Amino acid sequence: MPLTRTLIDVAARRPDRIALAGDGERLTYRQLLRSCAAVRAGMETLLGSSQPVALGASSAETRGVPIVAVSLSRAIDAARLLTGAISFRAVAAVLDPLWPLEHRLEILQRVEPALVITDDADFEDHLRASSFAGTVVSLAAFDVAAADALARRDDSAPGPEVRPRDEPFLLLFTSGTTDLPKGFLRTRGSWDHNVDISRRYLGVEDGRSTIAPGPLSYSLTLYALVEVLATGGSLFLQSRFDAQATARTIATDRVERLVGVPAMLLAILQAARRAEQPLDSLLEVITGGANQPEHIPRSFEETLPTAHLRSYYGASEIGFIGYSDAGDGTSLTPFGGVEGSVRDESGAEVPTGETGTLNIRVGSAVERYLAATSAERITDADGWASVGDLPSFAGGRIQLHGRAGDVAVSGGHKVSLPQVERALASLPGCEQCCAVALPDATLGSIVAVVVEGEAESLPAKARMLAHLRAHLAPQFVPHRLYRALALPRTAGGKIRRTAVLELVGSGDVDRL
Repeated sequence: MPLTRTLIDVAARRPDRIALAGDGERLTYRQLLRSCAAVRAGMETLLGSSQPVALGASSAETRGVPIVAVSLSRAIDAARLLTGAISFRAVAAVLDPLWPLEHRLEILQRVEPALVITDDADFEDHLRASSFAGTVVSLAAFDVAAADALARRDDSAPGPEVRPRDEPFLLLFTSGTTDLPKGFLRTRGSWDHNVDISRRYLGVEDGRSTIAPGPLSYSLTLYALVEVLATGGSLFLQSRFDAQATARTIATDRVERLVGVPAMLLAILQAARRAEQPLDSLLEVITGGANQPEHIPRSFEETLPTAHLRSYYGASEIGFIGYSDAGDGTSLTPFGGVEGSVRDESGAEVPTGETGTLNIRVGSAVERYLAATSAERITDADGWASVGDLPSFAGGRIQLHGRAGDVAVSGGHKVSLPQVERALASLPGCEQCCAVALPDATLGSIVAVVVEGEAESLPAKARMLAHLRAHLAPQFVPHRLYRALALPRTAGGKIRRTAVLELVGSGDVDRL
């Protein structure tokens, strides 16, 4: 059932049911319906029309539907504004406030949203001083404008409306760990397909409560918002993950479903044990976004033997790919309706059990990235889509081995190792360096950097870390720094990442 139709229906039948909660606030379905009307009134007032139009080159791809971007620190604010935007004619986009400032500025210059709402004064000032052609407003100013506009319209104010299923309504972005995040559009119908998968495989039921502790810029959390509101449930949010607060919310509000990355689950279990918080209301625990170390399901089964734990894997550009109920989550059973093909560089199928590039054919795949952010296609003319995953296929199961492009997954974050290297290499004395991903029981992997040179020629560790923090989002700053006299290279002089990883594993480097 479409999200807005469900929102209207539940607000009429169960107006006092909690729709959204987080950051010390709660919105019932009645209040969320009113909030959607206010968001619509505010957007139409600021954009000067009840049918605002899209700006710039992206307008053809959005079919004239304007883009509304939010970059907000509080999950509850992002959720209510996002819900308001997608409840009528708008394409909503969430920008991660932890992205480097230059990424956020550049992406907005390219996709040209009609309206940007932010609570970051520095970001707002930089955007106003740039050549950005859209309207920029602070969250506080938007809320005032929306309340005033709604009061003027009073009972005549239009609220959520059911829109065409082929209309774009979300602009999503890749992780932002590359030089520039790539954007892609989702239609309402493509996510109806995904909600159906959630109903069949991922513990979603009408009216069920879910907690998704994390900002709306996480695709895992953003999707939880859509699937919960599309099924008339209650979503509990956190702007920043707090294991104790999550355990307390589950116990107090008798939350039935948890969605998060594996590292969150372990921390929640430990916090609940320390505080003696019961988690017995949980019926379904869904993890995604990272490999799941086997000690996590073991600990889960000991603490919550009656709940069902399932991990899943997907790509935002493609949709759901497969799920696992055992092991580390890398051996996947494809979801219903998913066709898989593992191919070599020439496009030919590889023999059973051999590694190649995963191609998926499914009804929810996106055709291409937004032209202003990338010229790459996602789906070919025959309907096969790929984002560079490297699996093998045997016995009807997909065995994941990683992803092309030197990307590490740490605590659910996808980290571009070359970007980390470029950031550190811009510091004099650290020009020759290599980033690697080291196994970690809690986060799946951690990022480490090995710098080449004599000890006395390198900057101090504190200076390196300060430089990295100034040039990278916090979640991408390496956990460890090492020094090697010489980094292993190919005959052509290229640093061999796998050999550097072996060097770290053997202990033939100095930890800084």
